[in-house]
Amino acid sequence: MFPQLEALLPHVQKPIQYVGGELNSTVKDWDSCDVRWALMYPDAYEVGLPNQGVQILYEVLNEQQGVLAERTYSVWPDLEELMREHGVPQFTVDSHRPVKAFDVLGLSFSTELGYTNMLAALDLSGIPLEAKDRGLDDPIVMAGGHAAFNPEPIADFIDCAVIGDGEQAVLEVTAIIRAWKAEGRPGGREELLFRLAKTAGCTCPASTTSSTCRTAVSPASYRSAAVSRGASPSTR
Repeated sequence: MFPQLEALLPHVQKPIQYVGGELNSTVKDWDSCDVRWALMYPDAYEVGLPNQGVQILYEVLNEQQGVLAERTYSVWPDLEELMREHGVPQFTVDSHRPVKAFDVLGLSFSTELGYTNMLAALDLSGIPLEAKDRGLDDPIVMAGGHAAFNPEPIADFIDCAVIGDGEQAVLEVTAIIRAWKAEGRPGGREELLFRLAKTAGCTCPASTTSSTCRTAVSPASYRSAAVSRGASPSTR
């Protein structure tokens, strides 16, 4: 989908942040991998790229045979507006694939400011905002990082949360997803979430939270968090 994106880049600020191809970036063969991760630091590229947590997970996953990980970041409001106008979905910077095509969307939250950026990215991706509305072909939305140690404020919007360090957890999650897919995806999404919930350090509020749970962010109001169309993603 890069040709679609490329046509929009002359009309936005700092277009280089969406191009990818940085030194030591990794692009693996899509068809040779059976578990595919989109890793997101939910803020602008220039804020998220230096984050060591995402970089470590990116390396750990791409070192595994049959597993790929690519990165995605929040887009600035100028590009977001054009993406919505032209039907361009949230993409990874490594191969410019739609985020919705991946098995897992893993988000690393350093602060709560990323919550609304996550919702904007889900909306751009075409992934239902609330976990209860997602189907078999939607990615598992998994949260981690300091601001996900208490996942309750975003419990309605994520499928899983990793409590603690992610280096070992992502390998365990990968093994579970790989086995579930190899078995023909028995029991659908609920079975996969049940298996993930049994993993040490992983909680799945989507399968355990009451439908009456009230959260700090609502799907209908997330756009109002943007203070202006000229604000950076981190100020949504």
